[in-house]
Amino acid sequence: MAQPANFRYDINGLRAIAILGVLLFHYKVAGFEGGFAGVDAFFVISGYLMSRTVMGQVAKGSFIFIEYFTRRLQRIVPALLFMIAVVCGACFFFYFPNDYKAVLNNGSASVLFMSNIYYWLNAPSYFDPSTDTNMFLHTWSLAAEWQFYIVYPFMLLLFNRLFKKVAVYRSVFTGLTVLSFVTALVVWQYDGSAAFYLLPTRAWEMMAGGLAFFAEGRIKTIWAQRGTAITGYGMVLAGYFIFDEQLPWPGFYTLVPVVGTLLIIIANYNNFSVIKLGVFQFIGKISYSLYLWHWPVYVIAQYYGLGTGWKMVLAYCALSGILAYLSYRYIESITFAKNRHIHFGAAALFVVFFSLGYFNANSALFDPKALKMAGYQLKLKPFQKQFMRGVCFVEDAKILNKATCLCFDDTKPNILIIGDSHAAQFSQSLREGFPGVHFLQATAPATLPTLTSYYSKKNNVRPLMDFMYDDFIPKNAAKIDGVVLTANWAGQRIVAPEDILKGLNEALAYFKKHNIPVVVIGQTERYTVPYPVVLARNYTGEGGVIFYLEPYTQQIDALLRNRLKGNYVELMRRPYKRMSTQGEPYMRDKDHLTKFGADQAVEWIKQDTVWQGFYNATEKH
Repeated sequence: MAQPANFRYDINGLRAIAILGVLLFHYKVAGFEGGFAGVDAFFVISGYLMSRTVMGQVAKGSFIFIEYFTRRLQRIVPALLFMIAVVCGACFFFYFPNDYKAVLNNGSASVLFMSNIYYWLNAPSYFDPSTDTNMFLHTWSLAAEWQFYIVYPFMLLLFNRLFKKVAVYRSVFTGLTVLSFVTALVVWQYDGSAAFYLLPTRAWEMMAGGLAFFAEGRIKTIWAQRGTAITGYGMVLAGYFIFDEQLPWPGFYTLVPVVGTLLIIIANYNNFSVIKLGVFQFIGKISYSLYLWHWPVYVIAQYYGLGTGWKMVLAYCALSGILAYLSYRYIESITFAKNRHIHFGAAALFVVFFSLGYFNANSALFDPKALKMAGYQLKLKPFQKQFMRGVCFVEDAKILNKATCLCFDDTKPNILIIGDSHAAQFSQSLREGFPGVHFLQATAPATLPTLTSYYSKKNNVRPLMDFMYDDFIPKNAAKIDGVVLTANWAGQRIVAPEDILKGLNEALAYFKKHNIPVVVIGQTERYTVPYPVVLARNYTGEGGVIFYLEPYTQQIDALLRNRLKGNYVELMRRPYKRMSTQGEPYMRDKDHLTKFGADQAVEWIKQDTVWQGFYNATEKH
């Protein structure tokens, strides 16, 4: 179909660039750690298109809210409701009831366009790995946009009445945009999730689209347009490659994709042959439906532990593209005769979701034993005692209880445990398994027990390791009879395996210099889904345990085992009892041992010759 003469190929191509960045980020493709900035480009585009429509009509006195709302409703809601209905309907048959309730709750928030507020109140940070199970996480941006759609025209109508001079009007608008940006910077310091999810701290990005509308047509020469556009595309694309989720977002860095998008819109340059390619224009055309479908495809795949290898990513992209096209062709492109049909559909979905969740409707589809195991995590007792959480296993180095965790006992060998949660999980079992030893402990989440940090960004509890290596150990080396180093080596994907090995060798040399015996406890098994779910699926006949083992875990274990001979205690290739007689699995989630599992691991540790050599050395120290 031929496009109208004034069709903005640049904006449609930018939509393609934005959705590809988001998709590759969500699919964990290396090199696209900043792809989430594509959402910010979408915000600016939406703000521009909305400003062009509303400001133009308000200026002419022809703006009618009902007509404006109808267009927004027809454009956004049907495809969203269709996606939510299909996903929730399909998950009814293969999601365990507790997981399905979460799907329904999140779906309900999305239907009401309140998901951004719901996730702010009930979910961890957007970038937290646990959010990978949230089927409708991506709808937070649609909720924020919808809330802006409702507020924006009233603001513009008010401005049009109050400020008759164009210069004053635009100055106030610009000032309000800056105020929203400053609000985002301030709020982020106190509540990063609020800054990320909520409208007041995101409105400036959509209002930046209004600034683009003000500046449109100011660039007159073809060379200036071309240069401005190239700069804009460069800024948007650069963000994909140089940013990552550890940055404060929204913040100063967010200006890069926002200003880049603004420059592309202002340039209004439609002669880049790459941007006008059919594939880019097609992706831009279906970008909204592709945004809707790409994330549920990924979440359902991870629910079954299918991973993120390149073959799977290609499969996810293909399936998402097919679903997006079908949604665009048969739902998004339809004009509904009456808005009440859409309203009725939204209300009906909400009632159905509430009823399904309230009556736990899909529980009848599963074996009772499978249901009991699938819900095991929800019934877990707090693991403060097992990990010494909040005392010796801390999320902030400042709250480590040094009086309890770093004290010495002159009547027993003093062995120091250093590491992350995978070290903390052995805390209780080691103390019970070696009553003749006094264990000190300094452990923190996701923190390698190495002398130097190998993270690309500052780790929030790295100061604990710095304190241990720079202060505590040198001052107390004579009192420390041995050191146990352990961590989730395979879980540190942002650190290269060779860097992990380098860090461990540096640590071994450090302790040798201080004449302190040291041992490295090996990697434990990791699964692509929580282990209780693995057992539950065995009840349902959906595959054995081996299918869910993470291959990279075995690779990193083999590397460390072969390169740290004499210091590495192997735990992977051991015949663990997978479930106690009381029905307790040996793992609580994807990679953390329960007390039942940790007790078994300690028994294997006792039998290991490397440990025995280390233990004898501590007694003589």
